[in-house]
Amino acid sequence: MLKGRSVLIPLLSAALLVVGVSSCKKNRPPDVPAVPNGPAVCFVDTTYSFTTTATDPDGDSVAVRFAWSDSSVSNWSGWFGSGDVVAPTHAWSDTGTYQVCAQAQDQKERSSGWSGAHTVQVVYRRPPDTPAAPTGPDIGGQDSSYTFAAAAFHPDSISVSIRFSWGDGDTSDWSAFVASGESVAMSRVWSTPATYLVTVQAKDTGDALSQWSAPHSIVIRLPDTLCKWRFQLAARWDVYLYSSPAIGPDGTIYVGSSDSSLYAVNPDGTLKWRYLTGERRVRSSAAIGSDGTVYFGSDDNYLYALNPDSTLKWRYQTGDDVDASPAIASDGTVYFGSDDSNLYALNPDSTLKWRYQTGDKVYGSPAIGSDGTVYFGSDDYYLYALNPDSTLKWRYLTGSSVHASPAVASDGTVYFGSDDDYLYALNPNGSLKWRYRAGTDIKSSPTIGPDGTIYFTSEDGYLYALKGTGTLANSAWPKFRHDLKNTGRVGGGR
Repeated sequence: MLKGRSVLIPLLSAALLVVGVSSCKKNRPPDVPAVPNGPAVCFVDTTYSFTTTATDPDGDSVAVRFAWSDSSVSNWSGWFGSGDVVAPTHAWSDTGTYQVCAQAQDQKERSSGWSGAHTVQVVYRRPPDTPAAPTGPDIGGQDSSYTFAAAAFHPDSISVSIRFSWGDGDTSDWSAFVASGESVAMSRVWSTPATYLVTVQAKDTGDALSQWSAPHSIVIRLPDTLCKWRFQLAARWDVYLYSSPAIGPDGTIYVGSSDSSLYAVNPDGTLKWRYLTGERRVRSSAAIGSDGTVYFGSDDNYLYALNPDSTLKWRYQTGDDVDASPAIASDGTVYFGSDDSNLYALNPDSTLKWRYQTGDKVYGSPAIGSDGTVYFGSDDYYLYALNPDSTLKWRYLTGSSVHASPAVASDGTVYFGSDDDYLYALNPNGSLKWRYRAGTDIKSSPTIGPDGTIYFTSEDGYLYALKGTGTLANSAWPKFRHDLKNTGRVGGGR
């Protein structure tokens, strides 16, 4: 028995040794926490939340504390499971740039190293700057959607949110936060015709509000029953459309554009062809010869002669822009002015006949009614009607300068545009028949088609076709450049 006992004791001792080694396994500290997450910009004396996660290689619960870089360290948090999110709060009492770090500890008080830093800029609470007036259309129709855009800057480059006030008592929701100065766009539908003032306001991530912006005005109108069609000539708002339409024998409308082109538009408003000149505007109005040749000038210093199929017949170079419209004499001589202060006379084959130097450039011409009344516009905002003996018959006040020549219809209606954005139709006694608002200034002269359609361009980049009530008046000079072809000569034909 003694022998057996001696064998049992070593075996028992070995077993106890194994248990002792297992129960004395070394505890490991938590892993270094993740870099804290939270706002990058904070206001003084305002509480903000920051988060991190910490894991323990032994699966132990962990506590976390934060160093705020302002000589303060938070207390250890309560116990969290390994990998759980911890979210303490903090407020800074002074401005500056601070580095937020986190440290973890397990239940055996083993600590991790400090995490990487999250940088926080602490600033005084300043609201966003007042936004500029929103951009968007000036005119619209009821029950259609229109988009407006706005941006707001923050003096501390903090992200901002934007909302729109639509001028009808309704305000949009706040947008998502965007970078300071980044544009935000929203759309609106108005069901009631009226003029609405659209404004915007901004707020920052600390809910500091800007002042409301200056308004952007939009006129919402009833469905348009006057306009037959409109054709876009230039796709920019900084356009300069001075060219007045000319109409060919087949009804084709020829008009210049600020995109360096002469357009030929079919009577139904579709594009027939487009001829591109040099990299300058075509402010000149086209003139059509008896053989169908289309003459026009360009700011690239050339006068062009095109065949009706848009092929180049010839071009003649001057010393400067050709803004003025050409006139065609009965013998085919082509007269036109240039910004080089010369009046040119060219033979039909483009050779120079003569040129005459003047003192400067000139705009504008009158129209004459069938009764001899002389109509013309002025920069004093009036359209004048003078009797043949120069006495005043009447004058009509618009909202801005009247640069373009009027056109007189066979029923006596006088059509003309103004820089107040309207095309006017006046009765022969000077009273208002109607007015039609385009997108912006109307500097070109209207023309009246054989079916009474009124054609004109606006600096919103469009060629318009409106319903009229009479053809071109049978008078000595019823419109700009005399006739539908813009020949600039008596006897040029309708």
